[in-house]
Amino acid sequence: MEPFGTITKYYPFIDEESKSILDSLMEESTSYYDFVNRLCDVVLENEVTVNLSYLAAVHSWWCRLEDKKNLLQEKYKDVPCVKPWGYAHNSIQRDQILYHDVVVEGIDKTLQSSVEDWMETELHLLHAFYHWPLGVIPDFLEPIEKAKALIDSNPALNCFGPLVHAFEAMVCSREGFSEESIELVERGREIAETYDDSLFIYMNILEHATFLRYPGVRDSIALFEELYELAQDLEVPYFLGETLHDSALVFESAGEYDLALSSHIEKMKVYGLEDTPDIFPARIYATLGDGEKALAFINAYFEYYETVETPIFFLWKAWALALVDNLEEAERTLEIAHSMIIKSGAERTLGNYYHITGVVELRRGKLVEALDLFEKAWDIAERIPDGTYQNRVLLDLARAEILLSSKSKDSTKIPVPGRWLCKLDAYAEGYELPGIRMQAALLKSEFYQNHGQLKDAHAFLVDSLSISDSLGVATLRKRIKNRIEEISSLMQEKEVVK
Repeated sequence: MEPFGTITKYYPFIDEESKSILDSLMEESTSYYDFVNRLCDVVLENEVTVNLSYLAAVHSWWCRLEDKKNLLQEKYKDVPCVKPWGYAHNSIQRDQILYHDVVVEGIDKTLQSSVEDWMETELHLLHAFYHWPLGVIPDFLEPIEKAKALIDSNPALNCFGPLVHAFEAMVCSREGFSEESIELVERGREIAETYDDSLFIYMNILEHATFLRYPGVRDSIALFEELYELAQDLEVPYFLGETLHDSALVFESAGEYDLALSSHIEKMKVYGLEDTPDIFPARIYATLGDGEKALAFINAYFEYYETVETPIFFLWKAWALALVDNLEEAERTLEIAHSMIIKSGAERTLGNYYHITGVVELRRGKLVEALDLFEKAWDIAERIPDGTYQNRVLLDLARAEILLSSKSKDSTKIPVPGRWLCKLDAYAEGYELPGIRMQAALLKSEFYQNHGQLKDAHAFLVDSLSISDSLGVATLRKRIKNRIEEISSLMQEKEVVK
């Protein structure tokens, strides 16, 4: 492996002995992941400088080498700067809830000793990882601002700037897509490229691709393809799995549910967790209206993890319960989620609460109440978009509207799709979401069938098959073909009656 900036960016700050060992290890290694494993072995098997033990802790954290990370913690338990890097972080609320306080305590203890600026800068950035996605924005910014102040006072520390840019972009995206967030990650990537720092290039592409999930699915998918190639070069299983997971969210946003599901399955294989329950397919099946499959995934997850502190997972469970018409348990589950949401103050999660409470009302047949709740959810979705959220709220707004229209038919008027069905259709076409367009076509066919317009219902479905033949929409194509057959049969029966 050629020397590269993910390692050599530390050279201005560390001793010659450590640099010599790192040079040798890079020469022997075949990839970043191989290098980190070798570095950990050297540090565990020998007495080395504090700099080298610290770097082993840092890179084992990035690579999520849990076994070696734990061994480093045991051997260097008396080295304060090593301790904060010993805790799990998988970009989910559970890890931040479990480890935030102890990580911050370790950082504070380290900073009380004599720590060089480069190490302090990186520790502040570690602190920021454990604020997302829990902290309110001022809390989130606090460690980032401390890191920025150090970088501003010492240009040599600008090698850590790309991660600052990635975090600042995350803050901008909290309020929805913004050009500023894109500018930040593009600048972060540029700086990382000047240092040949593949790790920080990875972080900025990851955020860039994620931000584009809502306004530009096709561009987001292209960035994830680039990111996957970079993750393969680095050979870090965690990065490969993370890329698969986040690209699954983009496929889900596009309504390419089959590709989203296969990405989640591949992710678990990469992590070596084939036998561990994954909750994310539950949301996909719920969006497809398959409550039984959604509930199976959720129940398996809740049984495996005895303690679940994430409100959105309780909301998904309530959603699945509603779809199988277990409405009382769905309401009890919503109450648990609501108490957690009030504590967190997360508005987007509150929007999800409105949406799923609306699903319960819809299943009860309380259509006006359901529509009102869905509209509250949409108000939040419009202000704080993320792709999948808008899709499912618009789909249910259209469903509620169609059911209401079927109760107030007027045979003297030509049936015209309502506001929300039109909005869903325009939204899916405008953002180039093939699967959502196909779901809109299924809903349109339902609308026209309810009003006795079988030819129109049939025509919309036939036309929708030309939207996409991607593997990602295989399930939807099957549903559409089945509906075409059903409506064709109804049309034939109608002709016979005549």
